Amino acid sequence: MAFWNSKSKESYVETETVAVPAPRNDPPAIAVVAPSPKPAASVVAAGAVVSGSLSSPGDVHIEGIVIGDVRCDTLVVGKNGEVKGNVISEIATIRGRVSGDVRARMIQLATSGSIDGDLTHAILIIEEGGQFEGRSKRSADPLAGPSIETTHIEEKATAERPAKKAKAPAAKAQTSAAAETKAPVANEEAPRSSLADALGDAFAVNA
Repeated sequence: MAFWNSKSKESYVETETVAVPAPRNDPPAIAVVAPSPKPAASVVAAGAVVSGSLSSPGDVHIEGIVIGDVRCDTLVVGKNGEVKGNVISEIATIRGRVSGDVRARMIQLATSGSIDGDLTHAILIIEEGGQFEGRSKRSADPLAGPSIETTHIEEKATAERPAKKAKAPAAKAQTSAAAETKAPVANEEAPRSSLADALGDAFAVNA
């Protein structure tokens, strides 16, 4: 009887070592914020009349009439447009008429435009034919001046001062006239009656 030596079969599992790269310090993600859209332009149409101050964070295009101050980013006064008040803006293009002071970084007065007031600007462009009546002052930051409301208060106070001073001489004149009228009355002697004169003469004779 034959015996066979059976050898146990050993199984081998091959393992492979994989190198894992070290984590990198990636820069943080930067959120991209889209710029906010610019407000739509405000338009004062031809034939329209706006009474009161007009303020807008965007552009203002005036073809009608604005009776009041205007404050905006970019102002365009059309050929038929008119502003009866002060203007404060980054850029002011005047093709119509402005009756008031204008403060802007750049003022462009077109051929058909006219300004009756003082100008404060960093850049001033006056085309041939443009009419300007007032004073011009160049400033590195023309918008750094007082606000429209403060300017109005100062102008009102200045206008009231001469009126108050004018009243003082009139009151003084009235006081002087009254004193001159009363002075002669105080110095005049009281009228004497004929009876007092007779008694006075009788006492004088007896004495």
